Amino acid sequence: MSRQVLPVKEKVAAHRARQVAAGRQLVNTYLPAELIVQIDQTKDAEGVRGRTPIIEAALRFYFEKKHEGIK
Repeated sequence: MSRQVLPVKEKVAAHRARQVAAGRQLVNTYLPAELIVQIDQTKDAEGVRGRTPIIEAALRFYFEKKHEGIK
């Protein structure tokens, strides 16, 4: 199976469309440099390609713990 060569702009648009179709939304924010360092260290240690899985796990952990505190 050969892959078509697409310009970067089209690849990005296709990726974003797949994410939206999967029910995901883009969040863009500024974070302190020390948090980025910790995220990147965790990313490297866990062998994931990007920051998203680390940030998503951290947010899930935060809300699960916050919800536990409400009970």
